[in-house]
Formats: sequence, structure tokens, C-alpha cells
Amino acid sequence: MSLPQPITELTRRRVIKQFSLCTAASIIGGQLWSARLLASLSSGGNVGIIKLRLSDYPALQNEYGSVQFKFNNAIGTYYPFTVTRAPNNVFHSVDTRCNHADCVVSPYNESTGLIECPCHGSQFSISGELVQGPATAPLVCYNTTFNATTDVVSVEVPALYTTISTVSVQSTTASSIRLMLQFRSLNNSFIYKIQYQQTLTDAPVFVNFSNSVGGAATQSQVAGNSGTRSVFVDATGTTGFFAVVLVVTPYIP
Repeated sequence: MSLPQPITELTRRRVIKQFSLCTAASIIGGQLWSARLLASLSSGGNVGIIKLRLSDYPALQNEYGSVQFKFNNAIGTYYPFTVTRAPNNVFHSVDTRCNHADCVVSPYNESTGLIECPCHGSQFSISGELVQGPATAPLVCYNTTFNATTDVVSVEVPALYTTISTVSVQSTTASSIRLMLQFRSLNNSFIYKIQYQQTLTDAPVFVNFSNSVGGAATQSQVAGNSGTRSVFVDATGTTGFFAVVLVVTPYIP
């Protein structure tokens, strides 16, 4: 078996790309629709940019279609957010927390022209403005843009961290190099996995890792710790793409 390339060359040639594994749910014709997606996630400071391909979401291909997304298992840290398509290729993204009693509002309803809270009847416009109480504040809005050329909607979600901040070589053998990947994580209700592609044309696969530099790579997932998480992976090729993946579940009202 050939020896690995020198560390400086190997690490220089590695490219890190981030993804967020998401699920989506919406109501179409009174029926629940859900689908899983792999949405590209880039980092701008502490803002995660979720990029959604419209072809993946039947509801968003029509005016007034509305889809809700959930990032973690415990509502409270991050509420689901809703993306709704308005006329003229305008998209609105709002947090679903109603400030009256912390309930999750429903998706936009084209029949009523409102986003409604199922708990106490508060009403909001398609863009999250307060129409009727008992809520006392509008829904939090996320900056949203649409690229008609790529057919991609980009939603900026504050403090959504999955960027790999540090990559460093810990040890080498004749067949592999152990890398430490560090990333900022949310609290322990968020679960993370590691994904690997040898080339960008390969299908991504989940890989096991270790929680310590000398431990066996037998862990498949790790909970957040509200700080920097370190995981240790074994790289066997001369090039590759590692990604931190935020595991999420469908939001079903």
C-alpha cells in the first residue's frame, strides 16, 4: 500500500463543504405532504443560509404555497420556520413562534389570506405582520431571496451553526490520516452526523468518527454542547469532502 502524501499537500488539497440535512412538510389540497432534502448551507458570520430548490417542493411552485421546516426535536430553542410564495416570485420566511403563548402558528392559508395561531386565534399576514391579537408582536422575519436562474430560494437563519471551523491532522498511518474536525454546535437537542464524499460527483455517505484522538471510529452521531464540538475522522484518500450534517425531523402540526 502506498504511503499517504505529505501532510501539507494533503491538507491543502482538502476542501470542506457544509450541508444541512432537512425535512419539510406542507399541506397541499388538505393532504399532508413531506419530503426530505439536502439543502446547501453556507456561513455568513453567525447566519446560516439555507438554499432550497423549488423543484423539491410542490407547494412552493405555486403562488401562496407554504412549507414549514423544523431543525431539532425540541421546540423552544429553534421554532420551525415557514416559507410562503407570494405573487411575482416574492418569498416570505417567518419564524413560527407566536409571542402570546409560545405556540407554533400554522402555515399560510390561501383561503383566509392569513397565518393563524391554532392556540388562541392570533392572525398574521403572509409576511408575518400582526393582523389580530391576542399576540402583541409580529412574527420574526428572515431575509429571503430568490434566484430565478437557479430556481433557488435562500433563507438567512441567524445563529444556525454547522460550519467546520478547524481541520487539523492528529496522526498518520500507512493507510490513513486522522483528522480533527471542529465546529460550533447548538444545544444537546440538536444531533449532528459527519458526511463524506471522495469527489463532488460521488454520492455522499455518512461515516463513523471518534470523540477522542486515539479512540475507535465507532460513533455515528453526536449531540450539540452549545459550544465547539470536536470529532475525529479517518481520511483514506488523497482528496475528499467532509461535511457536518444537522439531522432534523419533519414538522407536522
